[in-house]
Amino acid sequence: MKLVSHYLQGIADVGFFPSISLMIFFLFFAGMVWWAFKKSNKTYFAQMESYALDEDDMNSSEINNN
Repeated sequence: MKLVSHYLQGIADVGFFPSISLMIFFLFFAGMVWWAFKKSNKTYFAQMESYALDEDDMNSSEINNN
């Protein structure tokens, strides 16, 4: 760790990078929460929740092989 900290001490304003990383993570997280809870995705999620139980697309041979 001494090797890394030695190089990081030479960089001006190195404390700025963790703040940028936190902001990027927060914006990504807030965007994902907004996307998950917006009303237009309700039909998409309803379709996806029944997708695993839907056997109409599978052939009987595929079902027997599993």
